[in-house]
Amino acid sequence: MKPRVFIAMASTILGGPGKGLVQFFRNDGLEFCHPLCITYVVGHNGKTEFTHAIENAGVRVVPLRQKLTFDPCLISQSLQIVRNERCNLLQSHGYKSHVLCAALHWRTGLPWIAFVHGWTSENMKMRMYHCLEKTLVPFATRIVAVSDSISRRLAFVSADKIRVIPNAVDPAEINIENSGRNVRAALDIPPQALVAGVVGRFSPEKGQTYFLQALALARARFPQLVGILVGDGQDRQALEAEGAALGLAGAIHFTGHVKDVAEYYRAMDLVVMPSLSEGMPNVALEAMLFGKALVATRVGGIPEVVMDGVTGLIVEPKNSDQLASAMCSLLQSRALLDSHGQAGKQRVMDEFSPALRTRRILDLYQEVLNVRTATGVQA
Repeated sequence: MKPRVFIAMASTILGGPGKGLVQFFRNDGLEFCHPLCITYVVGHNGKTEFTHAIENAGVRVVPLRQKLTFDPCLISQSLQIVRNERCNLLQSHGYKSHVLCAALHWRTGLPWIAFVHGWTSENMKMRMYHCLEKTLVPFATRIVAVSDSISRRLAFVSADKIRVIPNAVDPAEINIENSGRNVRAALDIPPQALVAGVVGRFSPEKGQTYFLQALALARARFPQLVGILVGDGQDRQALEAEGAALGLAGAIHFTGHVKDVAEYYRAMDLVVMPSLSEGMPNVALEAMLFGKALVATRVGGIPEVVMDGVTGLIVEPKNSDQLASAMCSLLQSRALLDSHGQAGKQRVMDEFSPALRTRRILDLYQEVLNVRTATGVQA
């Protein structure tokens, strides 16, 4: 019998965890399980970028109506869905969905798999939510950490409950050869310019301010160097002010939120990840798939993806001098950029394929359900 999986994720945009779900569905996940996704709805705004992507992948999305962030009615609605759909497995992504699946797990006795994608600490609210997540996930039947780094941070959880399943990147989802419009021309970047870019939400833990400082330093050696910041978020105004204060007017471009990042990767000579914390970085995987060399910080799961001196260079976080030096080391040689980029592309194709990730998730489903069947109790 195929597992009937109740999947909970609170998201409106198609971020990294959402992309991971779509990859799973499109890479034989639907062949071996019957998934159902729920989404949280306030008022009548039920359709989002996230729900469209899930439905386009062939999976039904069921809305849960709520009036409060943690509305008790969510549990009764979910319980009815689980019973009506005869779900035999619960899966959660993020603190809110962990709360929901924990309640369902305790009410029904169904096995629960909690995916942990990492933690940020940009404000007190997020720190409180992540404390809640860390309180709940030890009660899950199994916990999926998306990197060894996150697994090590789950030391408070019984080790036999943890499985490491890294993120993946799917070449079929990205038009690598022809990305559409010419980004350089659209941004009025000269053909002979060197371009270094950062992709991700504008939030303190992403460290974009250190990239701006490094860009200003690197331009002393490479005056033709231009920066692109792809994304949006709470820090945008502060980053724009920082860029102006560093004299980067005309040398830094802020794109805002971009649905299709492919064309921006193609416009870059070098991808930079100045992060202060990371789980399993999708940006690194995507950049490597495009054959781009990386300069990245030694945090979280980055060293598990980026091989220092092979697919890019790794520096310490919060160090704009090291960041600038590493950028210059790679930018001085087109051959070096290309060799690191090609090594990265080969690595991501070999080690971070969606087919491998799908197989690992399906094996975990069977492991949990087999133990439950054999013992008559939860795994």
